Amino acid sequence: MKRYSLFIITVIFAGLNASAQRLTLEQCLERARQNNHELRNAALEIEAASEQKKEAFTNYFPRISANVMAFRLFDELVKADGTYPQEIAAISEQFIPLIGTPFSDAEFNRAYAISATLVQPLYYGGQIVSGNKLAKVQQDVMTLRQQLTEKEVLQKVTECYWQLACVRYNLSTIEAAEKQIEAVMAQVELFLKAGVTTRNSTLRVRLRQQELSSSRLKLENADHVLRLLLAQQIGIEPAVADKEFDIIVEDKEVEQPIEAAEGQIGLSPDHREELQLMGKAVEAQELQVKMERGKYLPHLAVGLSGYHSGLGGFSEGVSSYLHTNLNNGLVFGTVSIPLSDWWGGSHAMKRQKIKLQQAKDDLENARQMLQIDIEKAWTNLQEAYKQTQIAQASLDEAAENLRMSTEQYRMSTCTLTDLLDAETLNRQAQNNLAQAKANYQIALADYLRKAL
Repeated sequence: MKRYSLFIITVIFAGLNASAQRLTLEQCLERARQNNHELRNAALEIEAASEQKKEAFTNYFPRISANVMAFRLFDELVKADGTYPQEIAAISEQFIPLIGTPFSDAEFNRAYAISATLVQPLYYGGQIVSGNKLAKVQQDVMTLRQQLTEKEVLQKVTECYWQLACVRYNLSTIEAAEKQIEAVMAQVELFLKAGVTTRNSTLRVRLRQQELSSSRLKLENADHVLRLLLAQQIGIEPAVADKEFDIIVEDKEVEQPIEAAEGQIGLSPDHREELQLMGKAVEAQELQVKMERGKYLPHLAVGLSGYHSGLGGFSEGVSSYLHTNLNNGLVFGTVSIPLSDWWGGSHAMKRQKIKLQQAKDDLENARQMLQIDIEKAWTNLQEAYKQTQIAQASLDEAAENLRMSTEQYRMSTCTLTDLLDAETLNRQAQNNLAQAKANYQIALADYLRKAL
């Protein structure tokens, strides 16, 4: 297996605080797992789904309700003094002894009542059971989404890290090119003093120096933005990232990829969170069908109810004949059959079954697309590896061309334009190799995320 050293950057970015915390790729990934905003939100979604599951479980418990009612009259219900008439006997025989007896005007001016009811559901068409299963599916979905989010976040961190590493390498290339151009400028000035060249050559070299300065400025700005972005992804405040955060560009090997199986088409995408989420969508839709059916099945429940009431304001004479405190209770059972709801319910059931079939079709389509996605990731990885080989060969040729052009210019056997062109080609080849190696590491991380 042919191996290539990725690259080692020896130049620290100009102006970077020496006390900054410098992290490797693995350390950046670990910080992202702990501090990334998206991952923290995904963990909260799992907690919310867990509470929803617990909430659904309470539907198995009895439903208890209580009511309290009380009043006091501004004016008494009975206003005048006098004696009770014979007609009072029509209310109840217990009032017969009161006929002809006097009463006062402070009669019955307040009352209260307290009641409580307990209802235990026995059968609700399977809706309670299906609802609990649906809550469990939702919890599983949130867990899968967290796993998927973690992989996506780690891929973003990896991409940002290698993009930043590539910029760092390009900065070191610029520095080397600037030193080369300084040496060329010294040679041109010697030729100018000797009268073998013109000031146009000096101007041409200075223009190249300005071009390198412009490229350095763009790279420094890109370095600043990428470092802030990477810091934000791993939980470091952008406001302090400039002074407290930097990366260590590691010497990563570029290895020829080996197929994990006899061809990537044979790899199954069943481990992919995306496919498992589609499977959960099918499972949830099956439960929705059961929930819809349960709305039109009989609902059975038993219950217990009790109440206590009190009347106040009666005279002693009335109170001796009338029960002012009452207590009672009852046990009951209910059966509810939504007969007429079946008229529209049959169509609602068909609608849910159509959605179920759509979910199954989406699952099969997702399986095929994820299979293609794995093959694409494998192809990209192979291409990225071959690009590093091509870039390395190009760099070897460009470096040799620059060496020969430099020697020939010193011996006045090639023009300044040829030398500057050779320097440009060499710098482009170095940058192309750096980009190819960064692309390889990104493609490798993407393949491992999707295929394994």
